[in-house]
Amino acid sequence: MTKQQSLRNGLLLHVLSSSFNLSESLATVGEKVCAEVNSCLSQHGFTPFTAEKEIALKGQIQTLGNSDNTICKLIDSRIQAFLESYLTSGHQKSFPAIPGGLGPIQREMEEIAVKYVRLVNYNKMVFSPYYDVILSKLLDKAESQLLEVRGGTTL
Repeated sequence: MTKQQSLRNGLLLHVLSSSFNLSESLATVGEKVCAEVNSCLSQHGFTPFTAEKEIALKGQIQTLGNSDNTICKLIDSRIQAFLESYLTSGHQKSFPAIPGGLGPIQREMEEIAVKYVRLVNYNKMVFSPYYDVILSKLLDKAESQLLEVRGGTTL
């Protein structure tokens, strides 16, 4: 297991605890990332981050907690697009291409996609009789409204 995977798994376990605080966790992640980056820079003969760069990086990590964060929205839309394309692909043996930026979590995305499709298919199997009734009522209502509109304009 790589250092990043170990850190990610530790964070995920912490998220499930009742004492989880996102802001504090992101601040801790920012500290750890800066320490790792500075360590790697030093190992390869580069100068460590300046205080300004560390503050900027920590700030960017901290903003990941905001629901309107552009990066979070982009990743969310890519995850949804992947799940939708897998659902519509007929679950062929090969998965659709993983969207850019999600390569590091490809295995997890594929596992989620399989579980998602199973849930959707189960939902269809169990609830389709109810959906059929609801949809037929909605379609009948829409059809009658369309006929009224057409009938009203021809008079």
